[in-house]
Amino acid sequence: MIRHALASLIATLLAVPAAQATPSELAPLVDSERPAGCSEYRFLFWDFYRAELWTDARDLPGEAYGLSLTYRSKFSRDELVEASIDEMARIAGRPEADFDAARAQMAQAFRDVVPGDRITAWREAPDRVIFFVNGAEAGALTEDAELFLSIWLGEKTRHPEGRMALLDGRCDG
Repeated sequence: MIRHALASLIATLLAVPAAQATPSELAPLVDSERPAGCSEYRFLFWDFYRAELWTDARDLPGEAYGLSLTYRSKFSRDELVEASIDEMARIAGRPEADFDAARAQMAQAFRDVVPGDRITAWREAPDRVIFFVNGAEAGALTEDAELFLSIWLGEKTRHPEGRMALLDGRCDG
């Protein structure tokens, strides 16, 4: 009996998670019941978050799409904002001071996150991203919106394997 329960617990812990249902904030925006692509973002022993690309487009990522990050680690709002600004500046080859407006907009929209929290960026237009935190609309980015999304989807991303998984329509776990 104990052996059966232990085997069942181990099998559950080792099971590959199934694709999540459409995030509530994206349900009115996309028809798809599965992410178009997804990727796990880890470094050594740290498990940061899972990224999922949500769109109805055949050519990824499409004109309108959502990039949903489900966090597996705790981060402060300031850490999220500054990491985003650092990457945007690196990708664009511009000084961080050029991103003061974007910094302010992200600081308004982002929250401290703990494991299980989700931040979704919905690309409404090339110059506008709407942010949702745990399903609730939290703000918008109208300054360097495409550059923000390029952190994950652009050719200069630090995680090209993740970009490929998101854009090739596959999930890596």
